[in-house]
Amino acid sequence: MPSQSKNEVKRLLLNITRYFLPILFVSYLVSLTFFGHVHVVNGVTIVHSHPFKKGAAHQHSTVELIHIYFLSHLTTDGTAVVFALSLFIPFLLCLLHCRPQHAYIHAPYYGVIALRAPPVIRFSVV
Repeated sequence: MPSQSKNEVKRLLLNITRYFLPILFVSYLVSLTFFGHVHVVNGVTIVHSHPFKKGAAHQHSTVELIHIYFLSHLTTDGTAVVFALSLFIPFLLCLLHCRPQHAYIHAPYYGVIALRAPPVIRFSVV
């Protein structure tokens, strides 16, 4: 595959991603905001959201309810938290340590690093 064609494919994917991700986020937000509803199944209340026709009753199969449950809940144990922290803390330390320490001074006038500070009166207490 020629490099020009690879660049065109890469540019196309970037353009698709640039528009797809915001559209996906907005549609998710709209679904949560406007289509939230409740089902009570065997005394258990299930709250979720998806587009549906208002006023028309709809039901979900047992498999759909199980999918809603697993997509709505995240269960972790302590090991996952320790693992995530063991990756995050070194990354944070490296980020803080590897940060450039150079200070660049912008002087609006050539040869002048800073202008004079305003006058100050200091009273000493005797």
